Amino acid sequence: MLYRLGQGWPKSAAQWGEALGHEPFAECGATQPKSGGWIAPRGQAHGALVEAINGQWIARYAVETKAVPAQALRRWVDEKAQHIERTRGRKPGKKELRDLREDALLALLPQAFARRSEMAVWLAPKHRWLALDAGSQAKADEVIASLSRVAGPGFAVSLLQTQQTPQALMTAWLLAEKAGDVPEAFHVERDCELKASGEEPAIVRFTRHELTTPEVRRHVREGKRPVRLALSWQGRIGFTLTEALQIKKIRFDEGVFGEAQTSEEDRFDTDAAISTGELAGLIADLVEALGGEAAGKAPNAAPAAAVPKTASSKSAPDNPPF
Repeated sequence: MLYRLGQGWPKSAAQWGEALGHEPFAECGATQPKSGGWIAPRGQAHGALVEAINGQWIARYAVETKAVPAQALRRWVDEKAQHIERTRGRKPGKKELRDLREDALLALLPQAFARRSEMAVWLAPKHRWLALDAGSQAKADEVIASLSRVAGPGFAVSLLQTQQTPQALMTAWLLAEKAGDVPEAFHVERDCELKASGEEPAIVRFTRHELTTPEVRRHVREGKRPVRLALSWQGRIGFTLTEALQIKKIRFDEGVFGEAQTSEEDRFDTDAAISTGELAGLIADLVEALGGEAAGKAPNAAPAAAVPKTASSKSAPDNPPF
């Protein structure tokens, strides 16, 4: 997911790392259902929370959750409720049942297995781009909320906005009848989802289907608009663009990372430098195709409870740094 940062913060990778140190990751306590915080991107204990590689800054956010199965929770409450009814001759009321559920959660959480997920965070200082490898908006919101808490004054963030909407651009590319209508850097691939307007809109999905056909153009001319479109960039990166300027399902070409034999630490640096360099080129060309960034859209300070919607990406190398 792609954001635009304001100019005030951070001024250096060191400043960013120091701020993230205020919310380090800690595992869930015995009765704690969820915990989130920052970890060393290299995976080393007590390592730096921000890595500066080839002019790019990399961080990593971790979330751990513990959940009690609903069936186990319900059985525990039912047993306690039946005990109250047997011993006191009455059924527990609504408030008492609510208290029983809270007691059940506290009793069962220590036995629950913890699940952990991690999210790469990339800050491109030159462009002031903040990219999150988030699978959902809710996960991205957690990262932005943490940043807003630790950064202090000067932190401002907003969704990257362009002169032309992604949907208008995708529509034009699907209606294109000659190669020159699509910028040379991009190529329309074979997956697309079209959606009509209205309360019960018709939806047409094409999977592994040639999209430069009269059939597809007919659907678009009838008013169905693309909400996602598979594209490739420079023959090096495949991805899916959405109507919300989300960049999803990123796949690097096999030749992008090469076959060099390096140590694990060197491989981290190499993968980070290559992936962020390639993605920076893709994003720059995409923004240019969209008419450039919208003027007068400076980022606003983002409180933890108010976060804009955005764009997603997943990287291709094994255990990538971003």
